[in-house]
Formats: sequence, C-alpha cells, structure tokens
Amino acid sequence: REMEEKVTLLNGPNKRPRSSTMNEAPIAVVTSRTSEVYVWGGGKSTPQKLDAIKSGCSARQVCAGNTHFAVVTVEKELYTWVNMQGGTKLHGQLGHGDRASYRQPKHVEKLQGKAIRQVSCGDDFTVCITDEGQVYAFGSDYYGCVGVGKAYGSEVLEPLQLDFFLTNPVEQVSCGDNHVAVLTRNREVYTWGCGEYGR
Repeated sequence: REMEEKVTLLNGPNKRPRSSTMNEAPIAVVTSRTSEVYVWGGGKSTPQKLDAIKSGCSARQVCAGNTHFAVVTVEKELYTWVNMQGGTKLHGQLGHGDRASYRQPKHVEKLQGKAIRQVSCGDDFTVCITDEGQVYAFGSDYYGCVGVGKAYGSEVLEPLQLDFFLTNPVEQVSCGDNHVAVLTRNREVYTWGCGEYGR
C-alpha cells in the first residue's frame, strides 16, 4: 500500500498507479553527507569553522569536555584534541598514547578498524562505544571513570576495552565530570566513577 501511495504521488494525482513487483531493481539516491564543525570560546566570540579534520571526513557527533573535544565522523572514526585554557594538565584523555597537547583534531589511531558510534567526554577522560556496543575508555582513572578498577594505574593513555560489556552491548553513553552512565541494549543502566553526592 505504501508503494502504491508513493507511485501515485510520482505519477500525478489523476493517473492510475503502475503495478509494482518485488523483482524491480531499487533506484539509487545519492545524498550529501557533508557537515561542518564550528568552535568558539576561549577568547573567540564568534563561531569559527574547523578545517583540521582529515579532508573528506564529515562530523557525525561532537562532544565537548572541560579539557578536550571529541568528534565522531560519518566514517565512524574518532578525533580528539585539547581545549587548553591556562595550561591544563592532560591525563591521556585524548587517547593518543601520550600526554601531549594536540591543539588540532587528531585521529585516535588505536581505534582504527573499530566503527565508533558515539563518544562522551568527562572532565579528564573519554568513553566511546562502537556499532557492536563495545565500550572503550581512556584518560584519568583517579575516580575510577575508566571502569577497570585502577588496574592500569591512575592514567590510561590509550583506548582500553571494557570486558564487562563484552556480552552486554551498550546502546548509549553519557559522562559527567567524574562519573559515567551507560544504557545497554537490554535497557539496563550502569554507572561508575565518583559517587559523591549520590550521583
């Protein structure tokens, strides 16, 4: 029925809809997938276009933390860079394997081959999820926000997969300054990190 309504619309209101069979080849439609990212603040009062992401990539999701930014591209790659306001110390929240202050978006190469769907930035850590619902975290684990019980020290400099969610895929992630909440595909909510004030 939907097909007939669409065909009627295409053929005009006074014409009879043509018959359709399931064997007809679908018509390919090409749409634009380009998008632009603008940044402002830190002395910039007007939005400025960001041209530093790899040529040909378009942003799908943007996240701003207190000390850093993250972008997921349409190609499902993750880019991070620092938001330097007065010499903030880095703890690996960029995921590049070091504590360097990358001032331009840089591809998180350790996640190459992983289809990143969403990213969320905490104060000094980052959590992202893949299309398969797997969780990766990196940065400061001072409050346990990386989710591995500080097993790798107080700083995790590159993405670390959380084995806890291997058999329980995650649908969505959200980070506060010092805690994390995820919603699984089974509609369960898990939280970890700093529990101060009952968060």
